[in-house]
Amino acid sequence: MSPTPSPDQDRVPTRTALADAGRRSLGLVLLALVAFPAFRLLDPSDFMEGRMALTGAANWRYVWGLELGWRAGIAVLAAGALGLVTRGRLVAAVARLGTALGRAPGWAAALVAGGLGVSLTALVVFAVFEQRTILNDASVQLIQARYFAAGLLAGPPLAFPEFWSIQFMIQTAAGWVSQYPPGHALLLAGGFGLGAPWLTMVAASAVMGVMLVLSFDRLLPDQRAAGRLAAVLAVSSPFFLGLAGAYMSHVTLAAIATAALYLGLRAEEGGNGWAVAAGAAVGLMVTIRPVTGLVLGTLLTAVIWLTAPGTDLRDPGQRKGLLGKLGGWVAGGVPFAIGFAWFNARFFGGPLTLGYVAASGPNHGLGFHEDPWGRMYTPTAAIGHSSSELVSLSRELLGTPLPLVAIIGMFLLLAPRFSRGQRIVLAWALLPLVVSALYWHHDLVFGPRMLGEAIPAWAALAVMAAVWLTMRVRGQSAEASEDGDDRVAAVGPGAPHSVLRASAADAIAVIALVALSFGAAFGGPERLQARGAALGGYPEVDEEQPSLVFVHEAWGDRLGGRLAGRGLRLDSVRTLLTQYHPCQLEAGLRGLTQADANPVCQREQASDALLERFGGMGLTGLLWLDDLPGLPAEGVLWVRDLGPEANARVLNGHPDRTPLFLLPNGAGGWDVVPYQQGVNTVWPPRRPGG
Repeated sequence: MSPTPSPDQDRVPTRTALADAGRRSLGLVLLALVAFPAFRLLDPSDFMEGRMALTGAANWRYVWGLELGWRAGIAVLAAGALGLVTRGRLVAAVARLGTALGRAPGWAAALVAGGLGVSLTALVVFAVFEQRTILNDASVQLIQARYFAAGLLAGPPLAFPEFWSIQFMIQTAAGWVSQYPPGHALLLAGGFGLGAPWLTMVAASAVMGVMLVLSFDRLLPDQRAAGRLAAVLAVSSPFFLGLAGAYMSHVTLAAIATAALYLGLRAEEGGNGWAVAAGAAVGLMVTIRPVTGLVLGTLLTAVIWLTAPGTDLRDPGQRKGLLGKLGGWVAGGVPFAIGFAWFNARFFGGPLTLGYVAASGPNHGLGFHEDPWGRMYTPTAAIGHSSSELVSLSRELLGTPLPLVAIIGMFLLLAPRFSRGQRIVLAWALLPLVVSALYWHHDLVFGPRMLGEAIPAWAALAVMAAVWLTMRVRGQSAEASEDGDDRVAAVGPGAPHSVLRASAADAIAVIALVALSFGAAFGGPERLQARGAALGGYPEVDEEQPSLVFVHEAWGDRLGGRLAGRGLRLDSVRTLLTQYHPCQLEAGLRGLTQADANPVCQREQASDALLERFGGMGLTGLLWLDDLPGLPAEGVLWVRDLGPEANARVLNGHPDRTPLFLLPNGAGGWDVVPYQQGVNTVWPPRRPGG
């Protein structure tokens, strides 16, 4: 008589079948989102700076990689033809390289990945972006970091708020503070303490490269070469490097996430001290990007312990060990939670009130509702933006014309099984996508930056999918040898394969290698250089004495600063600027009738003539570079120009500073000139009654 299966034996196959079905369903979803133009569901007329997506016919060139030009097409076709000639020899050579990579000492591979991250990030910071910021998000956090580095929690309340009020900085009774959680700014402050904020970004790249190799060696022991290659691709991704070079918090969070993963895996091997450190890493992640940090941090630490092989919570010993780890994890995170809650209560009115809400109101939060700009964010919009982000991810991750997300979707759909490590990597990739789908703000400035924290996971999935596809075409599977050495890229023993299958596998391998080479040599660098070229150079000020340099922004920006200076919340400022003509707002701010305001409005509009000809320079991107309100007068203090009459108040308040003015020089750059020269150039003489 055959033994009766135990209930546990019945449950394990059932759980495995359910996991496989779920994974295949996810593969179908990914394929659907990138194969069908779901982003066409979005209304292009609804987009402002808070929602950017792929819309319109021109973006089909982007979707199909046509914007990369004829070079990409020729390279891919030539690669396929070459693969048909090599007849399997290329895959064999790559297999040997993969085996060698998997057998190399882990510390050596970690140093290579970390060193590559340092070198490439420094190259982008200096040679491409020239230490400039691209988004106001980073500029504001650099301002906050400057105050931290000076030993202050925030700037003092502004004496003349209309001259310095900028988007994403909040004027509170306790001080002038960034709306963003303080974690990233604290790390940038460490860079300032060492001499420059870019040191923080370089260090984050190093940490990510090193920790990815050490973590993937443990998480993917049967695919060690794939994990190490993924680490190299992650730190060299143009998507990652663009975020790193622009001082964005996604990079510091991704780096700490990899550290949390490593600490979580070490805690799994034993020792609650590792669990305490893992909890501290998760706590720091939450202070950088709260929702994503909590979701990813929990996945990469506590979930790993709950899914460890052989875990049986009915076993008192295992249950006690797990509770010990979770207790250490909580203990490590509590100090960060207390500090974050105190910071929120001090500046934003409550321990759980985030700066985003204080700045823009309750509609800033997650969910399907009216956003802070008065537009509805719906499930349909979430689907459209998810499609847009995944299509963009295929292009931006490695700069190649290959549809990476579609290949990953095929991998999820058709691969026979996923290891525990692969499932963790998959969850790491997809959870930020879910969080992003629930959030109204989307943009593609660097690519889908809301997925930036998952760059390592997407890189790993891309490598594993490419290896799987090559082996599937060849008629073999990627297997590990008995001693644990990696064979993920190796052709295992077996019967001879047909020349056709071997040639087809070689063609796929050549296409992948050439596409990667194209992305490294052309696709990625060109995208980064285009973003760098769009930036204006920082003006130089030769004055040896402390100076006050006035920056003339567009009329709408000047109105926004004045409205915010009167205490209006950011969502109210945006609504007023979008629903009313600037002259109506000008009349309201000055307490004039529309007829009396007309001469004033004409003068305000005329002052923007230079901006219309040469473009503008925003105050936010300059302010963090030099002196700040409330800090000692040592050099340049940048200030908003509101016209000679209004400016007199600031000039009288800073008699120790030399007044200057920023003007375009007509050659694509900016010059700092004497104040009166700037006023005479920008502002028409005031007419009677104006």
